[in-house]
Amino acid sequence: MPTEERHPSSVPAPQGWRMDPIPSRPAYRDGDGRIRVPVWLTKDGRHMADTEMVLLPSEAELLSEQLTHAVGGSRSILQELFHGQAVVQGPGVTVVSKLPHSA
Repeated sequence: MPTEERHPSSVPAPQGWRMDPIPSRPAYRDGDGRIRVPVWLTKDGRHMADTEMVLLPSEAELLSEQLTHAVGGSRSILQELFHGQAVVQGPGVTVVSKLPHSA
């Protein structure tokens, strides 16, 4: 279920529909090349269903950029280590360009 740090008596349950990522199930690319993000759907604070948000690769890239910007423009640890040369291709797959040799 969604994990939000709240004191139960101080904040009422959210009203209406809500979608939260399922932390134990990572996003993945399906056989048609679409990106699938497993999510929980809740209504008025009650779990209604497990489903997936389905995105085109271009939509997933835009969402990734917007989330990175919202978090504070931080880059991944791999991007920091390889000076931006690391590109995530999918779950568990990161491509690092060859770095030029020093002369």
